[in-house]
Amino acid sequence: MSRSRLMHLAADLSHVHTDYLWSLPGEWENYSYYSGPEFYEDITRIAARGKMDMLFFGDSGGTPEDYGGDFRTAVRLGTRWPRHDMGPMIPIMSRAAKGIGFGITMSTTYQHPFHVARVFNGLDHVTGGRIAWNAVTSRSKNEAANYGYSKMVEHDARYDRAQEHLKVACMLWESTEPDMLKLDKQNQVFGDPDKVHALNFEGKYYNVRGPLPALPSPQGRPVIIQAGQSGPGMDLATSYADLQFSTRRTIESMKAHRQKLDTMLVDKGRSPRDLGILWSVRIQVAESLADAKRKEQAYLDAIPPEAGLIELSSMYGLDFSTLPKGARLIDAAEMVRAQNVHWGSFEELLKTTDPALTIEEFGRQFVTDRILVAAGTPAQIADRLEMLHEETGANGGFMLARGFSAQGNIREFVDYVVPELQRRGLSRKEYAGDRLKDNLLD
Repeated sequence: MSRSRLMHLAADLSHVHTDYLWSLPGEWENYSYYSGPEFYEDITRIAARGKMDMLFFGDSGGTPEDYGGDFRTAVRLGTRWPRHDMGPMIPIMSRAAKGIGFGITMSTTYQHPFHVARVFNGLDHVTGGRIAWNAVTSRSKNEAANYGYSKMVEHDARYDRAQEHLKVACMLWESTEPDMLKLDKQNQVFGDPDKVHALNFEGKYYNVRGPLPALPSPQGRPVIIQAGQSGPGMDLATSYADLQFSTRRTIESMKAHRQKLDTMLVDKGRSPRDLGILWSVRIQVAESLADAKRKEQAYLDAIPPEAGLIELSSMYGLDFSTLPKGARLIDAAEMVRAQNVHWGSFEELLKTTDPALTIEEFGRQFVTDRILVAAGTPAQIADRLEMLHEETGANGGFMLARGFSAQGNIREFVDYVVPELQRRGLSRKEYAGDRLKDNLLD
């Protein structure tokens, strides 16, 4: 989506009210746990001070039950549980600081496109045009059961449904023309009815008459984010998304991913600049590389031994605790493929992991190294981010993700790394406009 080579910056807050991060020293001190907005308001102010583009919340409606066959371990450790709905927090956060945008998740598998279109239209109005929709397909067995499904929808069927879902949602956002509103009091004309259009859409999955009973929002439609790395996921992203976020783990796989995306975009008549990538990266900043390693070790020591296998189980729908001791990651490949979940990301793990690692060894590594890591001094981190950004076409930026104490790490990133990026002309010093779309186009 970016028209320049600026580095766009976001932070993934999906897990700051869950996972083992709750136990880190200083985490949630002087804040009520989730219930009050103060914690999130303060994070918003910190991120806006660094002129970051977006705060992002991934989500699912399921409770992890894949590890051990029930939710007891996940609840006891606070790992991927609870998962509160962050939608109600967004309007509050948007009032805490200007400029910064907000991405939240809603599933195309279980939510109706009319409902999605109406909710995001309202959020875009309330935030002044700073909302993004993370359009996902749901792959949790427990989530399927929560929505009344006896079994999970098959992978390719989920993406087929998602294609139609996004088509309908976009049609609804376009059903009222931008200049429809007249407010002509003298002639008693509120709006021009010729500029409001019914859809009368009849598809494979949805029948939607329309129009959306709402005024066009500041962005027209929200910024659309998609994260799928499988073939159908890439197809969905190149059809509709403005941003993709990716967990590729090596510079080679990042470049291959970008090249594949660009080819697909051109084939669909879009420009590669229409779809930026936010690469997931974990930041550990300190005064020296040795200090960064000490901080990293403190973080690692706080992670429960079971956390890696719980995450693998939740991510891939397979109870990794039942695999024989000494089993390797490759031994689970066909079992994971049969779950119809995130095969694209598991395939990436197979390509970038030592094949001799056991499941137990990899589980520990998965928690910390499933995404890129940049550690060291501000200059060292900026060097690494600059290299990755330039090598992958300088088309997007980075999403701070997983494994950080929410306020501590974001504050350190904003106070120490962002000034170095700004000094190099890699990130902005001021917001380009009031809307998220304006800043992502910058």
